[in-house]
Amino acid sequence: MSNATLDMSDIIEKNRLGKFQKLVMFFCALVIVFDGFDVLAIAFAAPALSVALDIPRSELGYVFSAGLVGMMIGALVLGPVGDKYGRRYAVIFSVFVFALCTLITGFIETYNELVLLRFLTGLGLGGAMPNATALMTEYVSTRQRNVAIAVIFLGMPIGGITGGLLASEIIPVYGWESLFYVGGALPLLLVPVLLMWLPESPRFLVEHDKDNDENLRLIARKIETKEAISDDAKFAHYIEEKKHFPVKALFLEGRATDTLLIWMVFFFNLMVVYFLYSWIPTLLVNAGYQLAEASRTVVVLNVGGAIAPFVFSRLIHRLGSKIVLTSCFVLGAISMIAVGQLGSSLNLVMLLSFFAGFFIVGGQISLNALSSYMYPTHIRSTGVGWANGIGRSGSIFGPLLAGALVTASFGLNVNFIVFGGLCLVTASAAFFIKNHEKP
Repeated sequence: MSNATLDMSDIIEKNRLGKFQKLVMFFCALVIVFDGFDVLAIAFAAPALSVALDIPRSELGYVFSAGLVGMMIGALVLGPVGDKYGRRYAVIFSVFVFALCTLITGFIETYNELVLLRFLTGLGLGGAMPNATALMTEYVSTRQRNVAIAVIFLGMPIGGITGGLLASEIIPVYGWESLFYVGGALPLLLVPVLLMWLPESPRFLVEHDKDNDENLRLIARKIETKEAISDDAKFAHYIEEKKHFPVKALFLEGRATDTLLIWMVFFFNLMVVYFLYSWIPTLLVNAGYQLAEASRTVVVLNVGGAIAPFVFSRLIHRLGSKIVLTSCFVLGAISMIAVGQLGSSLNLVMLLSFFAGFFIVGGQISLNALSSYMYPTHIRSTGVGWANGIGRSGSIFGPLLAGALVTASFGLNVNFIVFGGLCLVTASAAFFIKNHEKP
């Protein structure tokens, strides 16, 4: 095949997932593992940290929300950066920022320093997810997209589970600082590895540069194509003159309503997700449980979130994403309300936390796959990034709302009824999206 013009998308669509693509998947998953660890580090450390720095527990909401504000801005800014300059550089920069700031958090001595460092950490955390999502989906065929997203987002609950188990062991012995030392040093070590081995998205390359056929040939040969790629093979490029800001493109060509609806879904679901992540340890400690028991509840929550995307990917293939995601969030609402009603039994709290994680956290991972599906390559990072960014604004209000409910002493029951109701709003918005994946 020496003279034919090759289409990189056709090569990816026609081939099974090879070793090279699995390596990309591994790196993206590893980024999400550290993302998940560092997002939740503050929740696990919060009870001990509030005592050490004399922070009232009612003010922890501002600490949680500072990180989420950073994540919102990071997603909104670094998503378009990934579309313009490449997913690879945006991922690596994001990892460097959140790793360094997490490490420095272990050295802070005041409440204001803590709020600032959580904000800066959030900038990196917010930029990593949309760009890793776009990079991974552009290395796999359409039929493999949901499974690929499920695999790399397995890193989020793995990071959360690891953080919960580690926190219960090292914080009582070495202090709250130790969790941030670990959470910062490990992803910092990953940065030079990514610089050496993480490749750029081939679909991005064909839309942003006409003079990179040599690089595309190297990538095509590693995707285990059955046909030999000759040394003089040329690739089709699809470079268009962009006459508008990339965010505006999210509202063009009939995408406006679906864009607003996916933003709404992300907003309310992430509001609930980060209520669970940020407040479950503190609420359960306030209800009389030990910190170790409360931390294990978050582990169970993440186990449910880890399993669900693989189940949902198969169901979406058979039933389509509209039925699956709408049902998912309705069942999530039921699980949330039940946690509050049956909170006096640790075993029931554990079981219901699993289902809450399964439907709500697992549903969020499937939403990332849906947002990636909804947008074409040239605005994919922007589409995923802005959905996450708008969602982060919801996740900011979630911990603050929970903090207000705690201050008002409404109790565990009311907290979970309120946030269970928000799951029903999420389900309604998901139902009305038109550009769902079809069975």
